[in-house]
Amino acid sequence: MTKFQIPAVLFTAFIAVVAVLNSPTSAAQTQAPLTVTVLDANGEPLPHAIVSVAGAAKENTIITDAVMDQVDKLFSPFVLNVAQGSSVSFPNSDNIRHQVYSFSPTKPFELPLYSNQQAPELRFDEPGIVVLGCNIHDHMKAYIYVSPHGYSVQTNAVGQAELPSGVSQFHVWYPGLTDTITDERVVEVVNAQTNVTVNLPVQPQAQNPPPPSALQQRFNRRKNNN
Repeated sequence: MTKFQIPAVLFTAFIAVVAVLNSPTSAAQTQAPLTVTVLDANGEPLPHAIVSVAGAAKENTIITDAVMDQVDKLFSPFVLNVAQGSSVSFPNSDNIRHQVYSFSPTKPFELPLYSNQQAPELRFDEPGIVVLGCNIHDHMKAYIYVSPHGYSVQTNAVGQAELPSGVSQFHVWYPGLTDTITDERVVEVVNAQTNVTVNLPVQPQAQNPPPPSALQQRFNRRKNNN
């Protein structure tokens, strides 16, 4: 290679590097994921919110074989996120019987009284929100979010969820967001943001078991004294 060829080779290499760095594919690969933080009406982190992207290109990570358990007279989890067409089993980890039901149009059903030896399973073919209750324990209430979107994740204990890079719009759902149970907040992502905070006009929801009865209190005291 002559001394006249060296500058030409270096210039060609420089042009190739610039082209790669400016290509759409390279930009997409280096773009960071989108972190969404959901806060409640008090500005506190909101766990259990569902953050979704319609038609996301990334492989769907929503579970399709899920479990809605019953532990200490509470549904577990409080909000279950599943893909359309998923099967959900309903084990009873308590030593008493429960009778799970839902009147929701997405999936009306009723499971007769059953004990911890059984785990009925149901398939959820239609997207929407399924509100669960127990005919025996009125305080038991939970939600199954059958996602209509291509990608859905739940916020963690600090109210955060991660979405694929390049998202321009996403949806947020939480129980009680509006009077219509299926309503969602639509959020636009501008200027290639990598962190977005969403404030929802809601109070955190949870299952609130009633205080122990007088008989239960006496039993607990006797048990603790032994």
